[in-house]
Amino acid sequence: MTKPQNPRRRPRRVFRVPPPLIQRIDAPQLPGTDLLDDENGAARLVFWQAFQDAELWARAQDRTGLFRRGSRVQRRREMESLETETYEAAKPHLSVLIRLSERPTTITAEAVRTACAELAIWFENRGLLRCAVEFALVASFAAPDEAALVIRVARLVRMLGEFPRSISWFDYGLYIARRSEDWQQAAKALTGLGILFYQKGNYPRARRYQKRCINLAKSKGLPDMMGEAFHNLFVLEMDAGNVELAENYAARAFKAYTPESPCLKRLARDLSHKLAVLGDYDRALPVALETLHHFTTPVDRALVWATVGLAAGGARDFATYEEAWIQMWALVLARTVTPVAAVVLLDLARGAAAMGDTRRAIYSASRALEFARERGEGHTSLEAEAFVSALEKEDSAPTNSTMPTAQANLPGVELDLLTALQHLRAVAA
Repeated sequence: MTKPQNPRRRPRRVFRVPPPLIQRIDAPQLPGTDLLDDENGAARLVFWQAFQDAELWARAQDRTGLFRRGSRVQRRREMESLETETYEAAKPHLSVLIRLSERPTTITAEAVRTACAELAIWFENRGLLRCAVEFALVASFAAPDEAALVIRVARLVRMLGEFPRSISWFDYGLYIARRSEDWQQAAKALTGLGILFYQKGNYPRARRYQKRCINLAKSKGLPDMMGEAFHNLFVLEMDAGNVELAENYAARAFKAYTPESPCLKRLARDLSHKLAVLGDYDRALPVALETLHHFTTPVDRALVWATVGLAAGGARDFATYEEAWIQMWALVLARTVTPVAAVVLLDLARGAAAMGDTRRAIYSASRALEFARERGEGHTSLEAEAFVSALEKEDSAPTNSTMPTAQANLPGVELDLLTALQHLRAVAA
């Protein structure tokens, strides 16, 4: 039988995904109600009305006669009455959305997209993640072909622990990025999915997504994304107990990042935490203290202060531990770090136990257990429960029973990172 001269080719496979999940499963019927729950006083109504107008505008096909006229003056007066110190940075973006009710056909999608995206960042920096999600959603509605906005929604929802919803947004963001050949955002979607499955405890799938990101970053010339994937593999393998492999990934991440990359501070934060968890307190503490100068958002600072507390407790640096204790509890009681509260309080408890302060260790670990149960974080709940039980029975507990007991041997990586962060701080000054 002879081979045909023009064999039939298979049609090219088209990559498609279903639309992402707009609301969480337990959400009320009316969108935006998280703004009413998380804000106070007059601000809750101002932000809720702005959200409602922006969402209606972004999703409408015909914007003629969309709003009832005459409400702009009253709403602007309400906005101006908000406390200056707290809301000053948000007011310019709110003004754009208030103008929608008067001139819905003249305001551009770019203006609405920018205003909503900036408000999402503003809420995230205040630790109000559900409010941030609401405005991030509207920003993506206003510019539906912009993959970065879709992936921002996915990341925020992942931080809230809504994993099925987050997966739907990451998948959709990957689809949009591929369609527009935005390889930077495609790589972000892949590494974001890797982080998500790491948080779920599915390490094999997490590794696959990070390695897919590395392959894409290599082929498209994206060194920072390659560094981010190596960085995430470092965290994963350290938690899995593969210390030598983790060391290799940390060194490759540092090498891949550009000298000015903002990701260096995240690598330093995570490296100092892993060193502290392994009991290498003297190497962890200087890096952790330096990273405090490079983070401003409540969640990021809470993660760093937790490492400072763990390392200072292990190194018997009582003054530094006391400062970490005060700063951490201020953030937790302000309810601005709820997504990471259980994890950071457990680290603070481990630092207290290493220092021999059993009373503080039990109190902090007990509160960590409450937060973990409240958010359905099964792995952290088990860790906290076992930690409290060990303390109550023996008045002592290991700093971290889930990590390998071997000392890390990262030759010079933490010193290189410390030098790089000090240089970045000097340049910024």
